[in-house]
Parts: sequence; structure tokens; C-alpha cells
Amino acid sequence: MEKFKNAYKIAENSIPVTAEIISAYKDKVPEMLLDLWRSDGFGKYNKGTIELINPKEYEPVLWTWLGREVENYVPFAITGFGELFYYRKLTETDEDVCIIDIQFRNIETLNWSLESFFEDSLPEEEFREYWLREELFKNAIKEQGELANNEIFTFTPVLGMGGAEEIQYLKKGNAQVYQELVFQMTM
Repeated sequence: MEKFKNAYKIAENSIPVTAEIISAYKDKVPEMLLDLWRSDGFGKYNKGTIELINPKEYEPVLWTWLGREVENYVPFAITGFGELFYYRKLTETDEDVCIIDIQFRNIETLNWSLESFFEDSLPEEEFREYWLREELFKNAIKEQGELANNEIFTFTPVLGMGGAEEIQYLKKGNAQVYQELVFQMTM
């Protein structure tokens, strides 16, 4: 996690992860994610460019977007604009990380391992600009202030319905509510 920790700093108001959550997910996610939860908790990195989330709180959103419950899929992070990252344990040795791009109703596999997601993708400038919209995020923070936990910048209207990736179309909102609304609006 060295590259990730060098590129991303956890907010001071992160939420400690309970032993119950660790126990519930110990067989569903790699030890490295459990270790990150233990050390940093759930919270925003780099003011919310990415946020580690409580998977229990986001499973209903994931199931809505997937159209069904999948026991071995675990939501673990969101972007500052509400895209949802989830981990898939495919077999005892195979795994990957996917993203639900809520703006365009698209699901993509990003990495073939959780370690690669944290150590290769997240520190890369191109990844941060494309998937995290880092420059727009920084400008939104300057204009509208920092985000609370589970709060994101929302596009109004959503990008898939004619919105634009411009500061004047951003508002703050609850991540789960926005993810549900976008799902309903773009059906």
C-alpha cells in the first residue's frame, strides 16, 4: 500500500471500523483491505476524491444497480461524484475490482486484483483524471467547500441526461440517495 499511502491522505474525521464489520467481511475481501479498514477506518482520502465506505451501508445500492444480490461482491469505495467501486471474489484465487459509472449506466472491470487497484491505478494521474475527475473535484472543493462523510458532488442534471462536467452543474448531496435517484432517472 506504499504508493497508495504516498498519494492519498485519510481525513481526520474517519470512522473506526468495528470488529463486527471486520468479522463479517473477513472471508469476502483480501486481508489488505481489512488492514486498511483497521488502520484508517471508513473515510475520505484527499478531501473526498475517493472515500472508503461501510459496505453494509452501500450493499442495497449495489444490489439495485446489479439487479440482484451477489454474496461475494463487496462495495468498498466511492468517488467524490458517486461512482461505486466494488470488489468481486470470483474464485478462491481469482478476483477483480469493478466500477459502476452511475452517470452513464456502465459497469467496467478496472483491475484484476485489489492490490493492483490501490497500488497501480489509484496513484496514476490518468486514472485520477478519468475516473475520479480530480481537477473538477478540486475546483468544486474550492468553490463549495469540503464534503462530509457519505456526501458527494452531484451533477444536475446527470451527465447521461445532458448534464456537463462543469462546476456550475454541481451540488452537494448524499451519495446513496443520489445513486438511487440516478438509477431511477436513467432506467
